[in-house]
Amino acid sequence: MAINPYSNSFNMPRQVSYLTTLRAQMDDLQRQLGTGLKSQTYGGLGSERVLDLSLRQQLSSVGVYKQTVQIAGLRLDTLDKTSGRLEAIRVESKASTDRNNFELFSNGRTSSQTSAEISLREFMAHLNTDVGGRYLFSGKTADTLPVQSLDYTLAGDGNYAGLKTVISEYNQADLGALGNGRTTTAVAGTTATLSEDGAHPFGFKIDNVSSGLSNVTVTQTAGPPGSLDVDFAGQPEPGQGMRIFMNLPDGTSTEITIGVEGGQDDPEFTFQRGATPADTAANFKAALDNALQTVASTELKAASTMRASETFFDTAPKSPAPPGYLPQARVVPNAGDFTTATSLRDGTADTVSWYVGDNSDTDPRTDMRATIDENLTVGYGARANEEGYRQVVQALAAFVATDFSSSQPENQRFYQAMADRSNAVLTPDGAEASGIRQNHMEFAAVQRTLADAKERHRIEEGALKLMVEGIEGVNDEEVAAQLLTLRTNLEVSYQATSMTMKLSLANYL
Repeated sequence: MAINPYSNSFNMPRQVSYLTTLRAQMDDLQRQLGTGLKSQTYGGLGSERVLDLSLRQQLSSVGVYKQTVQIAGLRLDTLDKTSGRLEAIRVESKASTDRNNFELFSNGRTSSQTSAEISLREFMAHLNTDVGGRYLFSGKTADTLPVQSLDYTLAGDGNYAGLKTVISEYNQADLGALGNGRTTTAVAGTTATLSEDGAHPFGFKIDNVSSGLSNVTVTQTAGPPGSLDVDFAGQPEPGQGMRIFMNLPDGTSTEITIGVEGGQDDPEFTFQRGATPADTAANFKAALDNALQTVASTELKAASTMRASETFFDTAPKSPAPPGYLPQARVVPNAGDFTTATSLRDGTADTVSWYVGDNSDTDPRTDMRATIDENLTVGYGARANEEGYRQVVQALAAFVATDFSSSQPENQRFYQAMADRSNAVLTPDGAEASGIRQNHMEFAAVQRTLADAKERHRIEEGALKLMVEGIEGVNDEEVAAQLLTLRTNLEVSYQATSMTMKLSLANYL
């Protein structure tokens, strides 16, 4: 009769399976002890796997936000330091445009111009700051160097006119062939006449007149072109005078005062009473001519230079555009002659563009955006041609490009007029912060937002990691205890199995 070796009550296949299970459990506990994880797969986490996946997704999002905050923080730190230096240069440059610092060197430049140029070069270099190949003041086109070199900006080349050329054209058009601000004067009998030489945007524009001359009738025609008739019906008295108020091309105004000689405190421009009222009118006209040429070569020329500089540098889009606005407006010569010009044109095709970064009509801050938290996006873009930066470049460049050489008449007074205007552009109105400072404060506010978001992410990340560790992690002491118990059970089972496997019928009997 055949004997079934497994017919006894100790079922060997079941015992082997049991040992295999114990061994697998022991291997798993050893893995848990080594890795600190309950399972190698999410399926091994049981009912908590869905929650674990959700927490992992949140951790990933927090990681992305943290990386974005880090990158934006680096750029904003650079913007912060750069803005601080730009503001310092603006303040320091005010000393370079001191009206009392007229010291002319043999090269036709003043010491203050040299100082202003050094400041301007540094300022423009900072506007070309980049972080990791991304230019901070170029708007959306962050891979484009935003600002041209100063030398090219001032001088241009054969195809594009630089600032000096544009200034020269405006100066010629504003002063006119006679250097008297595009005016004409005449005398007929007892009447002296002052007139603008046409209806155009150049030269002096007569605003108003205040006469203190007795026996004199003043008639003003508003125009354009405006004019004044000064009729000497009789003789004025010594010390009496007339004030003529003129509007200048840059939006400022000036005053020309002409008085009758013989007063206790005569003005700069005076005329003598003649033998007859007609002679007095002729003397008045001669004094007026002198006054017009002097003021034109100083105040008017300075105003003309500032207007040319503004049209050259103010390249930001205008929305809506002012009536008659022309980008980089250039003077249209009259048969090649700028002194008789009467109109302007769009100069973008043949004029140096000092700023070549993004120039859309959107808010510059939106050019560089960072999503640093759920439903929280910050903007910290910047463009070099924003008003705050542009005004400093414009004021210093106009001052640097101006010719104060000894060949120019009235060059010291012209210098003072230019210094006053450049300094005024560099100085904010009243107690207001400069444009650079205002931008700096905007960047600082974004930095504060980044710092707050960074702290929130640190706290949130710590909490999420603790929750994930609670689901995925193991208690080392508990696993070690389970491992020891399982090891003991496994050893006993191995011994029992070994003894059973050695049984035979002879041994049994």
